Amino acid sequence: MHQIGNLAGFFETQRIIFGICPHCQALFRLSDIKISYKRRFSKDWFDNLQDEEEEAEEERMKLQETLQEIRRKTVERSRRVHLPKMLRQADPVFTPLGYYPQDVKAIFDPLDFVIFDGMNLHQKVKRIVFVDEQTTNSEIRRVQSSIQAAIRKDRYEFQSVRLTKTGQIQP
Repeated sequence: MHQIGNLAGFFETQRIIFGICPHCQALFRLSDIKISYKRRFSKDWFDNLQDEEEEAEEERMKLQETLQEIRRKTVERSRRVHLPKMLRQADPVFTPLGYYPQDVKAIFDPLDFVIFDGMNLHQKVKRIVFVDEQTTNSEIRRVQSSIQAAIRKDRYEFQSVRLTKTGQIQP
């Protein structure tokens, strides 16, 4: 029993002996290998260094989160403020008609465009507008007329479906 006390005393007085972990290469104090101690040691420079490293890491994580939030807000502001201005300048077709260019989605067949009026600018769709170029092709005009008739007669619906991992559609 006396020898165990001497061993613990040895480690207590030899806190200046350091080692490097052979697995992770981390620096450690030999006395920290937790052989059993009767009391806690007072903090020294290594303890303070470890505390400062932890605090610096926490601060770095907070700054990283803040930076991500600033970037997200910047992108959002850019989309909300600057992009509409640029799109109005670049879009000679839909802007003069009063539509926000980002609300316009090209589908090309059987119609050229679907406009979700208000979707991007107000985050709420006020109405859905189908747009197609007038044509003299009788086959295309027949399809366009049937789409108009279906809308006038309320023969449309909204469906949500799920795709399985194998690509199957589930209602």
